[in-house]
Amino acid sequence: MKNMDKQEYKKITVNLPAHLLANLPEITGKNMTESIEEALRELRHRWACNELLKLKGKVKFEMTWQEMKALRD
Repeated sequence: MKNMDKQEYKKITVNLPAHLLANLPEITGKNMTESIEEALRELRHRWACNELLKLKGKVKFEMTWQEMKALRD
């Protein structure tokens, strides 16, 4: 397992439909564990994006995007 010394891992047993696992390593180019980790990261990313979209129109900025960019540069 990758980065095992940096992260805490939890071993679990899950029952998944075989068709969802079919050819997964060939699709991702990674082993089964890494492929499932990638899928879970993508799910978390999608959830976070949806949460941000819920804020659309609810947050007021006092600076323009140009002013924010100038601060960054």
